Amino acid sequence: MNLEDKKEKKSWYDNPKFVINIVTLLLIGIMVYSQSISSSSDLTGWDLFRNIMNVNLLYMIVLIYFILIRFKFGKKYFNYINFFLILLYFFITVTQLLSIISSFDLLSLLVLLISLTLFIQMSHTFLRGTISWKEFSLEKSPFNEIKANNYFIIIFILSTLYLVINLISSGKFEGVVLTLFISLYYIFLSRYIYLYSNYLDSIDKDRENSGSFNDVKEKFVNSVNETINNEKIDQIVDDTRDKIDNIIDKTEEKITGVIEEEKEEITQEVKKKKKKKKKKKVKTGGDE
Repeated sequence: MNLEDKKEKKSWYDNPKFVINIVTLLLIGIMVYSQSISSSSDLTGWDLFRNIMNVNLLYMIVLIYFILIRFKFGKKYFNYINFFLILLYFFITVTQLLSIISSFDLLSLLVLLISLTLFIQMSHTFLRGTISWKEFSLEKSPFNEIKANNYFIIIFILSTLYLVINLISSGKFEGVVLTLFISLYYIFLSRYIYLYSNYLDSIDKDRENSGSFNDVKEKFVNSVNETINNEKIDQIVDDTRDKIDNIIDKTEEKITGVIEEEKEEITQEVKKKKKKKKKKKVKTGGDE
């Protein structure tokens, strides 16, 4: 892992630290408060433990998730524990769907919609850049067209409705406080997923831009220099070619001139020799 990867990892785990702390506190608050409510009722030890586990099992597992990502083990196997969290909410959603079929309730319907939205938001965020993203063809999913902030808005609206309906229907203070904790838990969990989606978007932008501004600037400067150098080389080649052509032309002219002169000299010598031969023939004939 290079230095930039370490900075990216650090920036991700540091930026949502406030949200992680809030979700952790809300999970602890839900578990402690629900346990205090159960303890005040007339239940045996085993029934009390079973009731606590049934109510808080989901929150305990999610709390373990947020504890793990604070350590190197959770950061190293971050994608794996994300996949486990997605599976958890998948089973929760199926269970709530089956329960709402058996007995319809407005609050149960809202919880089902919240769990389903969280499951879709998780699967379309945490699986990005993993093998599962391609295996399940999530890039072709219609839910992939929904923006990350829209998921957060949907969860916020559904959680607010869940809180308002509970405030109207519940007459006990304990139930109102517990519902408030659960509603805030849904909102901040969705916010956590939203922040991770923004982190993935920033990585994609960095890859498209080939890193930081300095890298882009360096590439631009190198490109300009390369273009200038290529133009200079082309100019030098053209100038050299012109010079060579001029030299060849001049050499050709000189060679042609020399050849013509030599031809002329040879022609003159031949003519002189012919005249001498004629004179000799004439003198020889006169003596006879």
